[in-house]
Amino acid sequence: MSKGLNRAERLRLLEKKYLYGAYTDEEMAEQVGVDSRATIYKDRQLLKDTGIPFIETERGRWKIDRQNYMSELRVNVYEAAMLYLMGRRTSRQTRSPNPYVLSALRTVALKLHQSLIDRLIASTNFIPEAEGGGEETAVLQKIINCWIDQRKIRIRYRGLQSRQSTLHLVSPYLLEPSLWDESIYLVGFSETMNKIIPFKLNRIEKAADTTQSIIPPESFDEETFIRNVWNIWSGEGELVTVKLRFRGETAVRRVQESVWHPNQAEPELLPNGDLIWTTQVAEWREMIPWIRGWGVDVEVLEPIELRETLIGEAKAIAEQYGWFVSRQDINQPQSAASDFFG
Repeated sequence: MSKGLNRAERLRLLEKKYLYGAYTDEEMAEQVGVDSRATIYKDRQLLKDTGIPFIETERGRWKIDRQNYMSELRVNVYEAAMLYLMGRRTSRQTRSPNPYVLSALRTVALKLHQSLIDRLIASTNFIPEAEGGGEETAVLQKIINCWIDQRKIRIRYRGLQSRQSTLHLVSPYLLEPSLWDESIYLVGFSETMNKIIPFKLNRIEKAADTTQSIIPPESFDEETFIRNVWNIWSGEGELVTVKLRFRGETAVRRVQESVWHPNQAEPELLPNGDLIWTTQVAEWREMIPWIRGWGVDVEVLEPIELRETLIGEAKAIAEQYGWFVSRQDINQPQSAASDFFG
């Protein structure tokens, strides 16, 4: 399969393979299609001379030490611009100290084209400096190691509404950022709860790695999981259809400008200028902050539980400002709105 590669191409292929597995020289020779293990030995020594850290996992079997591995980044001007934009977004969203975000952005910056280096490095000024190592940094290190090496991890976790912490033995399947803020989640199977749970990293109080290896089940499909969630919560049971009506030229144009969710249907523009927007999600409660942000420009049509929740919030907001609403049939938005003003 790999015969005919020149040495430079073969070295790049070896580097990729050693990153993800341990091989004897004979096994690697077969992998890349060369006739002699001596050739692989010389190639591996050449890679070591360039600074790539190798470790011997057992006698005669080699792999790259990923914890000490520094990759070379080669990008063209367009790719560099995209990395710059991703870096700017990350720096603006990161409001708590995270030494790895800081060092990663500065490392990426030094690999970009000269005109972008200073701009991206300057953007790291948005990120607060961490004082010392910190427990959060230690937790993050253990989680990353266990996730990459596919080992179980023990954590002590306190949920947002929990009065006390809970111990979990977790099989880490996915490390995923929040779409709407700087949060990072560990998605994995908790043996304590006997189900897959997203754990918010800054709510993990302690973490301890283990030597227990895991194999993610075939039933967990990362692509399907990410496609069906609004942010990170997977919910229970079947997907829920969420249907919203947007009003006003500005709001309608803004909705049409973006793809807000992978499952969204083609928006339906009504004759009066309103727009019907529909998607399917695993957990509709995650959408509430986003819907709130549209204010009076949006009305929830489905599901009824989400509509009731927003009606209840509107009533509570009105009462907070001294307006009292006698709630009528929630399926008659006009009567509810007119009753709002008496």
